[in-house]
Amino acid sequence: MRYAGAAVRSAIIALLVAVPLALVVWVGWRGRHAPPPDPAALGAAGPASAPARDEDAALRAILAPPPAGLTMKGALTLYDAQKLFDYIDGAAPVYLERHFRRLAAAELATADGGELTADVYDMTAPANAESIFTKERSPAATAPADWPEALTGPKSFIFREGRYYVKLTAFDAKAEALLPRLARELRGRMK
Repeated sequence: MRYAGAAVRSAIIALLVAVPLALVVWVGWRGRHAPPPDPAALGAAGPASAPARDEDAALRAILAPPPAGLTMKGALTLYDAQKLFDYIDGAAPVYLERHFRRLAAAELATADGGELTADVYDMTAPANAESIFTKERSPAATAPADWPEALTGPKSFIFREGRYYVKLTAFDAKAEALLPRLARELRGRMK
C-alpha cells in the first residue's frame, strides 16, 4: 500500500511538470509558425515605432525634407493615439475626441542657430481640424490679415488646412521670425 501511494504521488508530480512544459513548447512552436502580423491590422493604435505605412506618406512629406533654410534635428517622429499621451500628455483626449489619426513631429534648426518644433496633426477630416483649431484658440492670439485659418502669438503660429492642424513653436527670436514663412510653405505642401 505504501508503494501505491508513492506511485500516485510520483504520477501527479510528473503530470504537474509535464503539462506546463508541454504548454510552453506548444506556445513556442505556434509563435514561430504564426503568420506575420498584417500592418493594416495595427490601425491607428499601432506602435509609434512601427514602420511607416503608405497612408502616412502624405503626412511625412509635409515636413520631410525640411523647408529651405531649416535642418531637421533628429528624425521625424510619428505618434499614434497611444503614443500621443507621451507627447502632449493631458491634452491628448481633446484630440482623440476629434478623431485624431496621427501626428508628425519634428525639431528644426535655422541656419543662424534658432530652434523650433513643427507638429502636424492629421485629424482625418477638415471638420475635425477646424474643431481642434477652434478649441485651442487663445484669446491672446491674433489672425494674420490674409489668413483667417491661422493664429499667431508669442513664439507660436498655428493653422489648419484641410484635414491637418499645425502648431509651430519657436524657442527664440531667430526662429520666431521664420514662423510665418514656414507656415505658408507647409500649407503649400498640403494642397
